Amino acid sequence: MRGARYRWIILGCCILAYATSHLTRWSYTGLAPYISADLHLDKAALGLLGAAFFYPYALAQVPWGRLADTFGGRHVISLGVLAVASLLVGFATAASLGEAIGWRIAIGLVAACGFVPIASLLARWFAPRERGFAMGVKQTGLTLGGIAAALLLPPLSLLLGWRWSLAVAGAASLLSAGLAASGYRPPAWSLVEAPPEKPRLAEVAPFLARPGVRAVFGCGLALSMAQASVLAYLVLYAKEVLAVSVVDAGRLLALAQAGGAGARLGWGLISDRFFGGRRRPGMVVTALLGATSYGVFALGNLIPSQLTAPLAVVAGAGAFGWVGLYLALVAEIAGTRYAGLLTGVAVMFAWSGVLIGPPLFGLVLEATGSYIVPWLLLAACALVVAAALARLQPLVHRS
Repeated sequence: MRGARYRWIILGCCILAYATSHLTRWSYTGLAPYISADLHLDKAALGLLGAAFFYPYALAQVPWGRLADTFGGRHVISLGVLAVASLLVGFATAASLGEAIGWRIAIGLVAACGFVPIASLLARWFAPRERGFAMGVKQTGLTLGGIAAALLLPPLSLLLGWRWSLAVAGAASLLSAGLAASGYRPPAWSLVEAPPEKPRLAEVAPFLARPGVRAVFGCGLALSMAQASVLAYLVLYAKEVLAVSVVDAGRLLALAQAGGAGARLGWGLISDRFFGGRRRPGMVVTALLGATSYGVFALGNLIPSQLTAPLAVVAGAGAFGWVGLYLALVAEIAGTRYAGLLTGVAVMFAWSGVLIGPPLFGLVLEATGSYIVPWLLLAACALVVAAALARLQPLVHRS
């Protein structure tokens, strides 16, 4: 019986599916030193490899959302996650940068199967007083997958090599995808409201005509640039500048992911319970946390070793803590009828920033020979976002 309490089972399945896809998505970050050495990649090429996932991932959001509307979320998400896990095994066979980029593009196209359908589903299953928390919990799947990749894959690579460690990750993803699919069900519409008529893409235009909506999308793009840069370069930075082992650098990345998970959960709950459903205050705070931590990273080897772990947690809170709030805000701006479609457009904006961030970070790093300027650029970007969001007029009318 799919009663109201079943929404928590749905949320659990969403977390598992999200963690599965993001274990594959961020697998290369903890393995960056091994991959770059084996394929002879410089910093800019490594950033390009990271970005190769996100451009197709962004472009595929709306088509996957439409497929989910047509064939049902359960089938689209389940088959998509299974395909992602299989493609990861293919990525493990890459012998050159070109092959690796090709596999990453394919993974990005298929991994887009879950983002919009899951966000739209939760927007309908959960009332506004719970929606921020639900979106934040769902987003922990991203960080859980990242934590697993950061903690498990570097030690596995020491034992088996990076290629076999990716194959193991793909096999684990296949298993967890099956478990998620077994519990996933479409919403019982009678619990909330009648299913809305499917909107047309052209109906997004009035939303994009609103300056405040465009500003939110632009901030999502900028914040995702910072997020992807942290994920792509934190391990290398820790190894090269902080002089720690690859395994210890992976642990710092895991701490950053944990900080992001805590921030998503915490700010989702705070925005629901204490800010009357307002999402922007939490986004402003996370941007400021990110700006502060990136500025400290610019200090390099002057950072006391006992501060590296808490700094990684704060950096993760700043880099990742905004996503659930961003998705909840966009869904509420759109309303039930347009939530899936406008979320797809918002994700296209946000993840397009991921295409820009890591390559730009890598290019600046190669040009200057130092991590100082790239970190300071991220700090400046986060400060601009915080100022822009703080100045916006209310975008959602709340009762």
